[in-house]
Amino acid sequence: MATVATVASVVSVSLLSEAEFGCEHLATQLGQDANTAEQFKSSFIKAHNSLAVLPKPVDGLIKNARSKAHGFLKPKYICLTCSETCLMSERQAHTDKTGHSFFMDSRARNLYCQGCGDFVFDHGLERLRCSAAESALQVAKKRRFSDSSADELYIRSNATKRPCAKQGVRGLFNLGQTCYLNVILQTLLHDPILSTYFLGDGHQPHDCTIPDCVGCAVAEAFADFNSIDKAEGFTALNLLVASWRSSPTLAGYQQQDAHEYYQFLVDKLHASTEDHHENHQKGCPCFFHKTFYGKLRSSVTCDKCGNVTKTEDPMVDLSLDVQVKKRAMGGGVGSSTPTLSGCLESFTSPEKLMAGVYNCSQCNGGSQKATKQLRIKKLPAILCMQLKRFEHSASVSEKLEGRIEFPLSINMLPYTTNPHSKVDKARFMYDLSSAVVHKGKLDSGHYYVYCRQGDEWMLFNDDQVTPVAEADVLNADAYLLFYNLRSLASAPQ
Repeated sequence: MATVATVASVVSVSLLSEAEFGCEHLATQLGQDANTAEQFKSSFIKAHNSLAVLPKPVDGLIKNARSKAHGFLKPKYICLTCSETCLMSERQAHTDKTGHSFFMDSRARNLYCQGCGDFVFDHGLERLRCSAAESALQVAKKRRFSDSSADELYIRSNATKRPCAKQGVRGLFNLGQTCYLNVILQTLLHDPILSTYFLGDGHQPHDCTIPDCVGCAVAEAFADFNSIDKAEGFTALNLLVASWRSSPTLAGYQQQDAHEYYQFLVDKLHASTEDHHENHQKGCPCFFHKTFYGKLRSSVTCDKCGNVTKTEDPMVDLSLDVQVKKRAMGGGVGSSTPTLSGCLESFTSPEKLMAGVYNCSQCNGGSQKATKQLRIKKLPAILCMQLKRFEHSASVSEKLEGRIEFPLSINMLPYTTNPHSKVDKARFMYDLSSAVVHKGKLDSGHYYVYCRQGDEWMLFNDDQVTPVAEADVLNADAYLLFYNLRSLASAPQ
């Protein structure tokens, strides 16, 4: 019986080591005496903080970004035991000489295990990274996985390992809090419509005369990304610099919102074409307007006389309310998980306006109660939908966590101005192309993105690229969803 109990204990430790810790080598390191474990955690935080990007004066940001980019092209690794800095080719020799196996890379500050020969992710160390400096080590001392059979069963059912493979795709190096740029650029790079444009006779940098043109920077990124001579990741330095110079609010290494950057990028791409119109109401003929911009119709009906006032505005995305307390969402009775279709139905449902908001022209201009409804007048070829997870008000600022169900394909006809028209529904079918995820707190965190690559899906976490299953994408806590019109030949006008 003692032998059986010993074997069971070894199996239990193996399971816990593989799931609770980043790898079995890290489990051994952190499973030693308390002083040794705390010293390793302190070294982890020290290395992390030494690589943190410090605020720079705006005048020196661009010069600093260029010097940083050259440094990122050759990543360095800080030994977490002795703080010695090694190049990639020197790691093994350092381990053979000293026995030190753990390093932090200078690009994304990820943990590298020389014993595994790969980057590893550890939940406990990640909590240290996300916690305030003064309380980081205290946070690490909180509840660990218990040795109960229930925890072991959960770990056995959910702990998986997936090999990393680029398979013809390329990651983007993080230049210091630039994950917001990386996820949007990866989304564009994997879009077949945009690839056809930029790799064909689209925007030509050698003919462009616009200073610090964002269109030129994106075109160069497409050329670099699709270079057959390179397989490693690359830096979108020119796009970062052009973005900084075009928008003072983007300049610097502070956190940025990926949704706001997408809106900025689309607007700058639109402005980079020679035949564009600044006034979107005139029906701009440029490629980017036709690709990204749709049209929303707002109808306000006077509750007293029934007069309807209609206005139409351009849209570059749909911002959908997912705050459960405010909107009724879900796919049916008893459903507790919000759904994309529920968000769209809420977005296009009639809404009672507050008294005093609407002045009816048919009621002698008097203030009347009214009902407002939004509908999609025209759909773009690339449809971006933001699931509004961030709420800011005078009383609260919070982030809504949790999954919102979304499909691989969606019919947008029910949300248009003619939802019941007898038309070919294929003209309104959209297929998912990318899903952007934000992990972290309201004022900090990290972005990564799932992109469709042919018939497969890839996870892009800065320069790390991992093949994933379709189920992994659908289970993601998405923040931005990008859908492509299935049939461009029958695009709705």
